[in-house]
Amino acid sequence: MAVAKNDVDEAMLAAKKDVEEAKVAARQEVERAMAATKREISNAMVAAQTEVEEAKIAVKKDVEEAKVAARDEIAAAMAATKLDVEEAKIAAKLDVEDAKVAARQEVEAVTAANKLAVKAAMAVAKNDVEEAKVAASEQIARAMAAIKRDANLARCAAKTDVEKAKSAAKTDVEEAKDAARQKAEEAKEAARQEAEEAKIAAKLDGEEAKVAARKDVEEAKVAARDEVEAAMAAAQIREARLAAREDNPERRLRRQVSLSAGLPPGKKYHYFLSHKKDHSTLGRQPESLAMAIHDSQVLEGFVGFFDVDDLKTISTEQVAEDVKSSCALVVVLHDETCASSWCQFEWQAAQLAGIPCLCIVDANHACRRTVLEQVKACNPYLMKHQWVSYIDSYRHDASTQITDWLHEHATQD
Repeated sequence: MAVAKNDVDEAMLAAKKDVEEAKVAARQEVERAMAATKREISNAMVAAQTEVEEAKIAVKKDVEEAKVAARDEIAAAMAATKLDVEEAKIAAKLDVEDAKVAARQEVEAVTAANKLAVKAAMAVAKNDVEEAKVAASEQIARAMAAIKRDANLARCAAKTDVEKAKSAAKTDVEEAKDAARQKAEEAKEAARQEAEEAKIAAKLDGEEAKVAARKDVEEAKVAARDEVEAAMAAAQIREARLAAREDNPERRLRRQVSLSAGLPPGKKYHYFLSHKKDHSTLGRQPESLAMAIHDSQVLEGFVGFFDVDDLKTISTEQVAEDVKSSCALVVVLHDETCASSWCQFEWQAAQLAGIPCLCIVDANHACRRTVLEQVKACNPYLMKHQWVSYIDSYRHDASTQITDWLHEHATQD
């Protein structure tokens, strides 16, 4: 849905951008047409003004020429009149008055003729100017009409282009909407299918989880039953061993004789006690437990290596040597023991030397199964012999099991 919406938004933005670009292009084209039209109008007006100026200059020139011609004619007429007068004075002094009258009449006639000629020339020049103005006005009107037609055509063309651009943009938008709608439908269908598959997978996972949980519950029930049965059996064995210990002095004597016989050749200790002293939540409690186990076996007559009593310097060489000098390795475990690099080193040294290992789990503070999985992943060599669960209420039984195991694996026959 989000992808489809993004596609629709992108299509709308693209269409909007195309419309804006079409508007800008149309506006630019109209502006270019208007600018060209303005230039043509300006050029036409300049040309018309130039023609009018030229017509004025020509008319002015014609008027000047007409004036010059009239002036020349008047001068010629006056010169001719003067000559006639002189001739009339010379020829007939008596007829001076007549000649004067005739000359005056002739001058008046010439003047009138000259005035008529000047008026006619001015009328012609005025007519030419008016015709030039009319022609210029008509030309300007034609140019303006042509320019107006061109502007109207340009506006119509621009409007047509804009309408086409709008129509194309609208078509693109509709197509984009259709494509986006189709993609949205496809996305919905894909999402629906994925949801169905997820539901089916979740249902399968739920069924598998239920089966696994049911299996875990059954295993937990079996383990709890086994632990209860083991605890009951251990209690019975403890009671039987206590009775046997109390009622069998020969066994106590045999153990004392066995221990008094000494250690096997090359051995300094019956056992090496491996443990992690501290715990993130229990503090130094693991060390106290290890010390209690060590003290109980010392009371039984065993010689054990316990770092609180024996370790003077810490080095891997010395630790490996002490492990090799022991008949067995007694390991006290809780849920953080496998995190100790020193403990792992001691276990590896015992494995390399072929020394048997007895594991004791602090069942009061750790889950036996959790510790079992940790040791199995860390060093399976420690799982060769049956483990002992140390519980406060059965601590005497646990001590008896450790003692019996040490008599079997850590004493000389």
